[in-house]
Amino acid sequence: MLEYSNKKGEIFLCLRKLGEEYLKTIYILQNEEKRARVTDIAKILNKTKPTVNYAITNLKEEGLVNYETYGSITLTETGKKHAKKILEAYDIVYLFLNSILEIEPNEAKQEAEKIKATISDETLNKLAKYTHKTLGLYSLECGYDINNEKCTSCVRRTRNKKIKERIEL
Repeated sequence: MLEYSNKKGEIFLCLRKLGEEYLKTIYILQNEEKRARVTDIAKILNKTKPTVNYAITNLKEEGLVNYETYGSITLTETGKKHAKKILEAYDIVYLFLNSILEIEPNEAKQEAEKIKATISDETLNKLAKYTHKTLGLYSLECGYDINNEKCTSCVRRTRNKKIKERIEL
């Protein structure tokens, strides 16, 4: 499920699209339902239970999830980090497509999924800065980096995101 590359002594993990969908689904279930089970994931992703079991086993081998047969599935700290990054990347691309390019929400969702899977972190960081500056949400001149958990969970970003959501209501 993972591809490894070594750059300047650091290991970068590149999740394939399918692995990303499983991590994202587990993260959302964990946060909304307080647990994730094979049955829940199979239903959401429209997959068979054996297919989900196979994928979860691979994610477990990669150290991204904790799972015992017939038990709940939880993300490891590394798994959480990757899931948050996946969701952050999607949010940035979706916001750009929907709010700046004014693409209809359903089409923007589909396109954001496709773009998110292929865009580099460097380009995504620049897109995030441009999008937030253009929409006047806040300045990301602070050195925003999608790989830095402090950036993706920044209080200022969360506060401004909530303000924007209230404005749209």
